[in-house]
Amino acid sequence: MGERVSQLAEELGELLKGRGVNADRVGSRLGPQLSAVVFADADPESSRSAIVVHRWMRACAAELPPDLAEIFLGATGVTDPQPFLTGRITRLALERGVSERTIQRRVRQACALVADRLDRLSPVPPDENPFAVRGWFVERLLSIARLDEDRPRFIGVRDIRVTLAGVDAICETLSIVSPHRLLADDELAVTATEGGEVTELSRISPSTWRLKLELGRELSVGDIHRVGVSVTVPSREFIKPYNAFVPVRRTRRFTAEVHVGDRPVIARAWRYDGVPPPAMEDGVALAPTLDPTDGVLRASWPSVRRGLAYGIGWAWSTD
Repeated sequence: MGERVSQLAEELGELLKGRGVNADRVGSRLGPQLSAVVFADADPESSRSAIVVHRWMRACAAELPPDLAEIFLGATGVTDPQPFLTGRITRLALERGVSERTIQRRVRQACALVADRLDRLSPVPPDENPFAVRGWFVERLLSIARLDEDRPRFIGVRDIRVTLAGVDAICETLSIVSPHRLLADDELAVTATEGGEVTELSRISPSTWRLKLELGRELSVGDIHRVGVSVTVPSREFIKPYNAFVPVRRTRRFTAEVHVGDRPVIARAWRYDGVPPPAMEDGVALAPTLDPTDGVLRASWPSVRRGLAYGIGWAWSTD
C-alpha cells in the first residue's frame, strides 16, 4: 500500500467517527488527501458538500464486494444515520450474526480498498507551476486604485479559503503594462499590508512580476485568511487607464475601487463586466459610465468567470 493510499485509508477511518458522513460541516472534517480528491479547489463548506461526500462514498462502495459494500455504507453512515459509530458497528454485527471485532476488521478492509479506488480515480501528477498551485481559492477580492496620492498605488486584498491543509504561502502575479517605457525594478514598491510577508519578487516578463507571500503559519481546511499587497509606481505614465482583474483561479466575488478624491484626474469612467481582456486596450466604454461618490468610483461583481476581465476603466482628464 502506497503512502497516499495509506493516508486516504487513515482519513476514511477518521471520517467514520461520530455521525460519519452525516456530521455537521462534513466537508471540513475530511483530511487533506480525502478533501483533495472529493473537492479539489471547490468549497468544502458549501451547502452541497454533504451530498458530494455521500456520492463519492456510494461510488466507491459500488466497486467493493457486496458484503463489504454494505458494511462500508453502514459504517460511514450513508445507510445508517445512527449518531455514533459504535451503534452502527453493533447493528452491522447483529444483522450478520458475527462479532463486533469482525465487523471492525471488515470495515478496515473496506477502507483500504476504497482508498485504493480513490487513489486510482484521482491521480495527482507533479505540478510545479506556481500560478496554479492547488489548495485554496479566493472568497473575495478587493482591488483599490489610489489615484488621489502623489504616486499611483494599487492595493489588492484577498480573502482566501483553504481547501487543502498545510497551505503556508501563496504566489501571485502583478502586471504593469506601461504605455511609455518599461518600469525599472527599483521604481516598483511592493509591500504586504496584512496577512503575510512578501519574501520573493521576481520579474518573469517585461511587464509581469511574480511574488511569494509567506503567511506565517500553516492553514487548515476551511480557514479563511486575509492577505493584502500594496504596489506603488512612480507616476501615471506607468499605468494603463483601468483597474481590472482577470481571474485564473476560482474567485467568488470581486470589487474594484478607484479613488480620485477632489483631483480632476479622470474625465469619465465605466465598468468592464466580463469582457475579453484585449477589449480593455481599446480604451472605450463598453458599459454605462460610472460617477464617483465621495471621490471614489466603485463597482462590484457577485460572481466572475475565469479568463474574462472585470473592473473599472477610465479616460484621463486633459485639464
